[in-house]
Amino acid sequence: MTDDSTASDRPCSETLDADQVSDWLSRHPDFFEGREALLASLHIAHPQTGGAVSLVERLIATLRARTERAEGQYQALLNAARHHDQQACAMRALTLALLQAESSDALAQTLTAELGERFGVAHLALWRQLSSGEWPQPPTHALDDETDQWLSSTLDSACEVLTLDRTMAERLLPSTSLSEGRCAVVRLALGERHGYLVLAHADHAGLPWVMAPDNMTWLGEVTSRLLLRYSS
Repeated sequence: MTDDSTASDRPCSETLDADQVSDWLSRHPDFFEGREALLASLHIAHPQTGGAVSLVERLIATLRARTERAEGQYQALLNAARHHDQQACAMRALTLALLQAESSDALAQTLTAELGERFGVAHLALWRQLSSGEWPQPPTHALDDETDQWLSSTLDSACEVLTLDRTMAERLLPSTSLSEGRCAVVRLALGERHGYLVLAHADHAGLPWVMAPDNMTWLGEVTSRLLLRYSS
């Protein structure tokens, strides 16, 4: 044991409190070396059962609990990484499928099929200003001035997640039966024209990965460029 001859370490008649004992032991970490019998005789409460256990047993239980927590955190991180990889692969497959669409109508139908199959998104609408003589088919809808002004005043940014009530759902998603939930709206830059892509989900608590703002922004950019290609 390390010998410390300071007055504070010598026995005295004063009663020591817990903080003083703790401080002394922290400055003498080798105190229990050669005193295994003393160490084994110390008993404290078990963290779960409340019964008395030796200091060594308590230390083992504490280390085991820390190990289990660390393993749980590691597994959670691993699961999150795997989920992210799976979703990224699904987004890549969606993008490749969109690139194969040969028209704006085919693009809209591909969005419907791929988003439903890969991300569980069953409700969407593609609002855009149409060319003369063009007839939209759901999920495509003609973007008139009134709807455009309403969306512009509703959105605070180019991409936003909104809470749906029945009135908003009927206005944003006229071809679906969704009456409430949440939706992600991204503005589409289409040269002199523009549009909006709306994805909706009935669950208030959680959203599909693709509806996160960063992912919606990417999907909006891909959709915009393809629509511009068809119109040129």
